[in-house]
Amino acid sequence: MANKETQKKLTPMDIHDVEFKKRGLSGYDRHDVDQFLDQIVDDYGDTLDQTVDLKNEILQLKQKQSEAQQQIDSLNKQVADYQRVQRAAQETIAQAQVRARQIVDEATQNANDQIAQAKVDTDYQKQQLQTIKADYKHVKEEVASYRSYIQKLLQQAIDNLNDEQWQKALDKYFGTERFYPQDGGEPLTLTSAEEDVDDEDDEVDNDNPNEVNFGEDIDNDEPRPMEGDSSNNTTIDVHDNDSGANSFIFPDDYKNHN
Repeated sequence: MANKETQKKLTPMDIHDVEFKKRGLSGYDRHDVDQFLDQIVDDYGDTLDQTVDLKNEILQLKQKQSEAQQQIDSLNKQVADYQRVQRAAQETIAQAQVRARQIVDEATQNANDQIAQAKVDTDYQKQQLQTIKADYKHVKEEVASYRSYIQKLLQQAIDNLNDEQWQKALDKYFGTERFYPQDGGEPLTLTSAEEDVDDEDDEVDNDNPNEVNFGEDIDNDEPRPMEGDSSNNTTIDVHDNDSGANSFIFPDDYKNHN
């Protein structure tokens, strides 16, 4: 086998140039042999050409196979890269979904906490408002009660000023004798009482500067309990002359005035 591989390969020209020795008269026909050899040369040459073509085609196919293999390797690499990217994307999506759920849960919890705190604050504010309203109502009632009490005291003072007993007390204090009619008419000053008072002027006056003397000038601007002999006429102004004085006005009173 090794000897056959080391031998020189037969070419078409070798077949064409071969010559056979003649042996006797019964040898092959030379013309037939040459014709057959020519046919062999042609067929062998065609076979060699086909072989060369096949070898070239094989080389081309191998080259294409190599290129195809490179493309396959490149595609496999791209597929591997795509799979790796896909896995990374899936992991990223999974992490994003987990984080999104966490954010939603945290936001929901924060919202619930804020709503609960707002409810607590609202309840506290309602309690404070109710307390303030109750305090306001209590203060208003206290002020109204105090105002009614003051009005009652003032009315009692006015009634006392108009009462006959008040005039009698003054007459008793100053030693003045008056006659009070039974029909409720104006009291009359007795003449003898006036003369007694004139006789006692020196005894009434004194040197004490802090006391009122009979001979002193009367200041008309000073308030006087009585004017003349009438017990129904008074000069004391019971109304508040200070229009700028502070007073308690509640919103309900303000609405009623408007």
